[in-house]
Amino acid sequence: MPREAVAGLKSCKIFAIEDQIDHKAQLELNKAVHFTKGKSLATELPAIDYERILEFFEKEFKISKAAFDKSYAPMIPLALSINMTRMSLGEKVKYYDLELLLLAKKYKLKTYSLETIERESQAIQAFPMKDQEIALLHSINNFEKQKSEYKQLESAYIQGDMDKVFEYSLHPTENNPTFIEEFYTKRNLEWFPKIESMMKEAPSFIAIGVSHLEGEKGILNLLKEKGYSITAIKVSR
Repeated sequence: MPREAVAGLKSCKIFAIEDQIDHKAQLELNKAVHFTKGKSLATELPAIDYERILEFFEKEFKISKAAFDKSYAPMIPLALSINMTRMSLGEKVKYYDLELLLLAKKYKLKTYSLETIERESQAIQAFPMKDQEIALLHSINNFEKQKSEYKQLESAYIQGDMDKVFEYSLHPTENNPTFIEEFYTKRNLEWFPKIESMMKEAPSFIAIGVSHLEGEKGILNLLKEKGYSITAIKVSR
């Protein structure tokens, strides 16, 4: 955890993350990213496309067809697309929202979530299944490029180039306008009044995904439109 983030947290009275992190929330999210009972990628995709996915996971991740059928086929295409990038990174993935929440509780900050896990699930389910399937196959067919773009995303984030970060983060969903509207725009607009209310109450530390920051309806631009000044803080690596 960057020391600047810890120092910033210590200086605040309120901490907020996107949604709940508890057993019930995890169960609800797990439900949202899986097909209903009796359905899977094997039943919902054309046989030729499913075979392509099986071959890819066996070659790229050494996951046998039997193991894929059992553990991965029940996942909706969007969840699988996201997991592919995480799997390629191995142990390098860190979940800073959980670490920050634990620190916030340690420092006795008031802690909030900006939405219920059911709201995030609703946003995920608003992404049409056919569009998810197209995006998944696009990711598989362009996976080497996607991995390279993730490295560029990391570099852009360190340099403070949020436009590039937002652009690259949308590539696994092929910049689908429905997904952008449902998963980012609408949720940002719902969160903003809550964020502003917290900021007016006391110094606040708001931890949200970087893809929610940029864009015309991103949180940073919404703050600017209300007259707030934005200052980027460089952190140690």
